[in-house]
Amino acid sequence: MSRKQAGKARPGKAETERRRDERAARRALARERRNRAPAEGEGGLAGQLQALGLRLREVPGDGNCLFRALGDQLEGHSRDHLKHRQETVDYMIKQREDFEPFVEDDVPFEKHVANLAQPGTFAGNDAIVAFARNNQVNIVIHQLNAPLWQIRGTDRSRARELHIAYRYGEHYDSVRKVNDNSEAPARLQTEMLCKNESNKKEKIHLGKKEEEEEEQGSAEETQDEIEDAVQKVRNATGCLDADLIAHILEAEDYNIESAIFAVFQMNEVKRLHAEEAQEAQANRQKLHSRPALWEENGSGARIFGSQDVENNKPQASPAEGKQANAKQQAPKVSNKQKKEQQRLEKKRRQEDRHRQKVLAGRNNNADNNKNETDSELQVTLVKTFAALNI
Repeated sequence: MSRKQAGKARPGKAETERRRDERAARRALARERRNRAPAEGEGGLAGQLQALGLRLREVPGDGNCLFRALGDQLEGHSRDHLKHRQETVDYMIKQREDFEPFVEDDVPFEKHVANLAQPGTFAGNDAIVAFARNNQVNIVIHQLNAPLWQIRGTDRSRARELHIAYRYGEHYDSVRKVNDNSEAPARLQTEMLCKNESNKKEKIHLGKKEEEEEEQGSAEETQDEIEDAVQKVRNATGCLDADLIAHILEAEDYNIESAIFAVFQMNEVKRLHAEEAQEAQANRQKLHSRPALWEENGSGARIFGSQDVENNKPQASPAEGKQANAKQQAPKVSNKQKKEQQRLEKKRRQEDRHRQKVLAGRNNNADNNKNETDSELQVTLVKTFAALNI
C-alpha cells in the first residue's frame, strides 16, 4: 500500500478525537455505575420513573452530561454534545440582556460564556433555558421525590418535550420509555392530571341525589337552548310549526343560520309548487273551455246547431293528437318560474358544496393530526400530579 493510500485509510483528526472521547465517556460511565449504585437506596429515582413507565438512559458524568442527555432526547444519541454546547453558548451571547443578570457578580459575562464553551465544563439552569429557547422545545426535569420542573422554551401548544433526570445534585441523564433501547429521538409528553383527579374525587363523594339533580339540570338547560333556537328561527322566518323547526334544527346540527336558510328554502319550494298547481289548473280550464260564440245558447249554436259545429271542426292527425295531449298533461311554466327554480337549484348546489368543503376540511384536519402523531412515533404521555413551570 502506498503512503498516499495509507493516508486516506487512516481516520481524520476529528474522527480520532471523537472516538477517544467516546471511549473515555464509556470508562467514566462504568466507574460511576460502580460508585453510585447504593447512593439512592432501594428503588430511588429509577423506581419512581418505572411507576410512570419510564427508565433512565445514563450518560457519562464527564462535565458534558447535560448536553449529552439533551442530545439523546433530541436526536437519539449523545455524540453531538459539543455542537449543542456551542450553539447554546452562541444563543446566550446573542441574547446577552436575558442571561447576563443571572451570572455571578464576581464573574464577567464574557468569561462565563467562554468557560461554558469549553468541553467538560458543568452547565446549569441558564444553559438549559438557552437550549430550550434556541431549539423551541420544553424541557422537563425529573428529580427524586420532587415535582417535575418544566422549563418552557416556546409558547406553542403541544410543543415537543425533552425529558431529563437530575441526580446527586450534579448529574443529568436522559429519560426514556421502559422498553426504548433505540437510537431514535425520544417522544414523551406530560399529561397534567391534577384537575382530572380532583374532579374524580368530588364525583365519588357526591350522592345519587346530587348526581340526579345535576343530570336533570343539564337536561333542562339543553331543552331551554333548543327552545331558544326554535324561537329565533320562528322570528326570522315566520314559520309557526315548532315541531318542524325543531326537526330542521336537529338535521342541521343546531346551526341556527342553516336552519333559517332551510326553512326559507322549504317555504319557497312550497310557494312554487302552489303557483305551478294554480297555473296548471288555469291552463286545463282554458283548454277545456269553448268560446262564447259556440256555447250551448250562443249565436253559432243557434245558427248551425251544436252537432254541425262538432262535425265542422277539423280532425287532428294522430301525431297532433298526441302533442295536444302532452301539452294538456304538462302544465306550462313561465320564464319567471324557470329563473326562480334555476336560482334555487344553484343556491342548493352552492350550499351542498359548502357543506362538503367543511366536512372535507374536518377530515383533512383529523388526518393531519393523525399523520403528525404517527410521524412522532407514538408520543408517550407521562402522568404527573404536580409541576413547576419556569
